[in-house]
Amino acid sequence: MNQTGTYVNIMQESLVRKKKYLLEILELTKKQEQLAKAKKFDEDAFGDTIDKKEVLINNVEEIDKGFTSVYDRVRSEIMEEKELYNDELLSMQGLIKECVDLGMQIEAMEERNRASLEHAFSTGFKGIKRAKQSKQVANKYYKSMSNGVVNDSMLYDRKK
Repeated sequence: MNQTGTYVNIMQESLVRKKKYLLEILELTKKQEQLAKAKKFDEDAFGDTIDKKEVLINNVEEIDKGFTSVYDRVRSEIMEEKELYNDELLSMQGLIKECVDLGMQIEAMEERNRASLEHAFSTGFKGIKRAKQSKQVANKYYKSMSNGVVNDSMLYDRKK
């Protein structure tokens, strides 16, 4: 194998790393699902999973850029000598399929999580909204009572 073979190996290794990162993202998304469906929403734990996922997503994006760059460099040589790289190409096709499947699982789970989070937030905000409304009603009552001072002299009969 020449330099093209080295590039093919680099592309395979990058796909293996991408799959590993996608599996980690899937696990973090499952954890987010559990947090979103919990009776008491843990903002700190949820924020931690978001931070971890952000790092992993950035890693996946860098891998994709690198893969595309290397592939563009060696595409013509690979196409000319397909037989020489047949095993590697089949392996990469399998890895790409697995990565796409993982991406679809993550996307579906993210959509379910979004719905769960909207429900959790709306439930939490309803309680906050009720408390705020109760406070406003109490404030209006106290304000009306303090401004609407009843003049006791009006209640007495003016006739003596």
